Amino acid sequence: MKRIILCFLLMAGFTAQAQTININLGRLLPVKDSQTGKYGYQNADGKMVVAPKYDNADAFSEGLAAVQFNRKWGFIDQTGKEIVPPKYDDAGTFSDGLAVVYLNAKWGFIDKTGKEIVSVKYDAVNLFSEGVAVVKMAGKFGFVDKTGKEIIAPKYQNADNFQEGLATIQLNNKWGFINKTGKEIVPPKYDDAGKFNDGLAAVLLNNKNGFIDKTGKEIVPPKYDMVGAFSDRIIAVALNNKWGFMDKTGKEVVPPKYDDVHPLMEGMALVGLGGKYGFIDAGGNEVIPVQYESIYPIGPKGQERYGFQNGKVKVWQNQRAFYIDKTGKEVQ
Repeated sequence: MKRIILCFLLMAGFTAQAQTININLGRLLPVKDSQTGKYGYQNADGKMVVAPKYDNADAFSEGLAAVQFNRKWGFIDQTGKEIVPPKYDDAGTFSDGLAVVYLNAKWGFIDKTGKEIVSVKYDAVNLFSEGVAVVKMAGKFGFVDKTGKEIIAPKYQNADNFQEGLATIQLNNKWGFINKTGKEIVPPKYDDAGKFNDGLAAVLLNNKNGFIDKTGKEIVPPKYDMVGAFSDRIIAVALNNKWGFMDKTGKEVVPPKYDDVHPLMEGMALVGLGGKYGFIDAGGNEVIPVQYESIYPIGPKGQERYGFQNGKVKVWQNQRAFYIDKTGKEVQ
């Protein structure tokens, strides 16, 4: 199958592998002819609907599929009709009516008639998010909308997608946030910044971590060595090699005092201190004392989590394993 060039470090690849696509009734699936090496499409019953004549083929999305013929990419519909002639060096799948295309080392977007909505002139593009896409030209980043209009001309060192109405941008080696009119909501002053999630974004300043709200107010001042992700309204924070928790107002629910903490699961978070383990609730109360020698993980290898599942957790203490409930009582 095709290998699409990554046009942007923030961008997900378009690569599709027809051989591994699950069969869905009513959908056509790309298949490779074992004798000719060409690709066509068959339905869920195994009937060939589009004859195998393409050098490569992607799955259908929004009624169209990208196909390669004579080293160029175009699009067909589910009858095999050529909607966009093969003329591009690469092409992605349609999403919300648009598909990214690549020609002569430039990127743009077309609609389902083949019209170039975003001119194929950019050195890099990102996929659309909240109706806006990041574009790169002459080493600078800007934004276009779904009509192809440059709503913010390329002028930034770097930029990321809009999320919750704001986008991170880099200028003079510092990060800040803008809205869709290009207004600086948070001036570029941070060494790094993440996307907004539920009204807050992580920021880094002088190797210290904190969180800001969408007005730029520092809800959690950048003073922590490390921060985690918010889980049920609280977040793990580390200071001087000790972990605690803060809430979304910036209040320290649990001062940094533990050697180890884990995200909340079923309203309880595993904490460790001095080689022993216990649990706190979302309010920071130590509901189950830090006394157990070990806590058994749940989940497959490589994706282990530590916490309660169905109201109980397996622990190790005094050379035996057993389950406890959320009150610390031993249960079966």
